[in-house]
Amino acid sequence: MDNTNMVVVTTRDSGILARFLIKPAAFHPWRDRATTQPTHQRRPNKSPALRARRLATLTFLPCSAAATVASTAMVSAEVGIDYVLWTEDEVSTRVGEVAAELAADLRALPEPAVIVGVATGAFLFLADLVRRVDVRLVVDLVRVESYGAGTESSGKPRITADLKVDVAGKHVVVVEDIVDTGNTLSYLIAHLEKKGASSISVCTFLDKPARRKVNVHLVGDGKFYRGFETTLLLAMV
Repeated sequence: MDNTNMVVVTTRDSGILARFLIKPAAFHPWRDRATTQPTHQRRPNKSPALRARRLATLTFLPCSAAATVASTAMVSAEVGIDYVLWTEDEVSTRVGEVAAELAADLRALPEPAVIVGVATGAFLFLADLVRRVDVRLVVDLVRVESYGAGTESSGKPRITADLKVDVAGKHVVVVEDIVDTGNTLSYLIAHLEKKGASSISVCTFLDKPARRKVNVHLVGDGKFYRGFETTLLLAMV
C-alpha cells in the first residue's frame, strides 16, 4: 500500500496531526524521532498484546470501517504509523462538499461574507476551502493563543493578532482546523460579536465533540460546518 497519499497520525507527530489524538504520547516540534534514528536504536513496535487489544476495539466499528483500519494499521506498522484516518482523496472530496454547502449559503447574502481564519493551524484548510467557494469573499486572519507550545488547551485564550477587516454588520465565518473543548472558539465568537458581526458561522476541518467543555453558541443565522468528526475513532485512541 502506498502511504504517501494518506492522512496519518502517529504518537510522535506534531501540530494538527498530534491534536487529532485525544492524549498524544509525545510531542516533538521538529521531526518524527522514529524516522531519524538509526534502525538499531528505534523502539520496537507495540507489543502483540497491545496490538491485539487495539484491534479488538474494531469489533465496535462497522465491518467496512473495521476492515479498512485493521488492514492499514497492520500494513503501516513497520513505518511507525498508528492509524490512517482519511486518505488524501477522502479529504479532498469532503473539503469540496463542505465548500459547496458553504457557497450555497453565502450566495444568498447581499454582500460578501468575511472569512476569518484562525492562525496558524487553520491556514491549510482555509486555503483549500476558499479556493473552492465560488462566491465573493473577504478573507482575514486572527491569532488566538490557548495551546502555547503543547497540544492541550490551557483554557485561557487571548488574541495576539486581531483582524484588520471591519466586521460590523457582516456575516462572519470562522475557519478552524480543530474544535475540541470549545474554549478558544467561544472566546473568539464573543470577540467578533463585540465587533458588531451580524451573524457568525463556524467551519472546522475536524470536530471533537466528546472533548467539548463549553457549548459553542453561534450568532444570528450562523451555522456549524464540519469536515470530519472523531466520534467513530474515539474508542481506538
